[in-house]
Amino acid sequence: MHIGLSLRGAMACVLLALVPSTREVVAAEAVRPVPLGGSLGGQTGDQSYGVYVPTRHGGTLTIKAGAGTIEALTGPDGRPRTNGQDLGGPNAQGWYTFKVSGVGPGKPYAVETAFVQVGQAARMPWNYYYWPTKGDSIHEPWSGGNGRVDTPSPAGDDLMVVAYGASIAPGQDIILPGPNGLLESRPAPGDTSTWFPNLYDDLTFLGADGVSYQTPAPLLKFDQLFGLSSRSWEAAYSQTQGIQRWPGHCLGGAIASIMLNEPQPAPGAGMSRDELKALWAELGENHLNHRIGDNANNIPAGPPRPGSDACDLYVPRFHAMLERHIRARKQALLGNLRAFPPTGGPDEVWNHGIGKYTASFHVIPGAGARRVRIELELVANTGSNLNDQDPKPRINNYEYILVYGVDGEVDESAVALCDWLAVGGDALYAPLNILEVAESRWQGHNPMVTEANVRALDASNGGGAKFTGAAPTFRPVATNEASRSPLAFPPMTGGDSAPPRIADSIPTPPRRGLFRFGRD
Repeated sequence: MHIGLSLRGAMACVLLALVPSTREVVAAEAVRPVPLGGSLGGQTGDQSYGVYVPTRHGGTLTIKAGAGTIEALTGPDGRPRTNGQDLGGPNAQGWYTFKVSGVGPGKPYAVETAFVQVGQAARMPWNYYYWPTKGDSIHEPWSGGNGRVDTPSPAGDDLMVVAYGASIAPGQDIILPGPNGLLESRPAPGDTSTWFPNLYDDLTFLGADGVSYQTPAPLLKFDQLFGLSSRSWEAAYSQTQGIQRWPGHCLGGAIASIMLNEPQPAPGAGMSRDELKALWAELGENHLNHRIGDNANNIPAGPPRPGSDACDLYVPRFHAMLERHIRARKQALLGNLRAFPPTGGPDEVWNHGIGKYTASFHVIPGAGARRVRIELELVANTGSNLNDQDPKPRINNYEYILVYGVDGEVDESAVALCDWLAVGGDALYAPLNILEVAESRWQGHNPMVTEANVRALDASNGGGAKFTGAAPTFRPVATNEASRSPLAFPPMTGGDSAPPRIADSIPTPPRRGLFRFGRD
């Protein structure tokens, strides 16, 4: 953004951004200016006031006085406005004048203003589950373990990744599933096991406590409905076996939640809503099949702090995206909001559908009427909702300073006056990006999962007519795949036939790539 811009040029942009327009000067001289999101004290008697709203996209302006009544609130276009109601748009910027009347003689009072802008998508992104690609595992307990491997050997095609009797750290994997994706070994006393909800799961999982738990099985059921073998393909070619638990299908789930109606399985499909969402998440997981339009991208993680840092340059583009898309067009956006507190790392990928924000404006004292501090609450869906057990939205808080132009749009040339001050709530870092999904083609990495078949199962997105009868009785993996030869893990670089990851190696990155960028 700063390439080819000299210091003199940058300062010229800064000074230009601070020069008030003739309209601002005339209005300010005619009334007593009250700071937006602030107060003016020490007032007496009936007076006329004005407050400047910098954004053309509108918001709710609320004015209060410690004495008398607020009257004759008038917009920059000369039309009357109602105190405490949304000003609307798209040309809401300018001076709003009003009177305080009926003040008792000699009684001092203060006038204060609040300006809050809410943007909300017409169709809010629905919640989903991210379906991690990590396989189930036998591992050392995260707490209370004895620090050594107690399980002597694997069963079936499982893989022993730490030797029996070896020292081991809390939580570290000992035995992982083989290419069939199913953990067939049992933990010995001193070790434990964990089930991860995968696309390639069986109908049940035998817990460390010896109890058989019913589990979602999206691809196993899909295979039996359409006579395919997508589950075994997914287990062999998409299974990741590192200790990290966050890689999964959050991109596909987030994009589906933005672009589609919330899925509803056809009555005869025999699938749960979560299982159907999982199929859409697989279809949406391939980056190359989505075209990105308007965007703020590659934002440094920070975390941002008051004063100069690398995040500051991205403030105007980030906020402009919110106003132009969520507020003006009522369009949900895609965003990688990075890790959750308290311990997530800056490289973690957490994609969400972003459907709402609330921005509170406060003018910066002594910096003109168009330089403002914004306290932002960003509301995204959750990608961790399975069986409706965690429907709480993700709410990130950001605070930053930016400048508006005379036209009421964020002035993206005034980056030298911007400051990303803080993050909070469910945010540890600045987001990596916020993106407009301009176009999607529904085909993921698994070649056997197709849009036509998934849509046929979904009564909310154009399907359901083929599945109106009784739901089938589904068979477990051992029965359904009994006559098939198991697939092998794909070879690694150099022809090694080992699995894609082993517990003590450097994990290969989760499958991801570059979006296609391009506007209409």
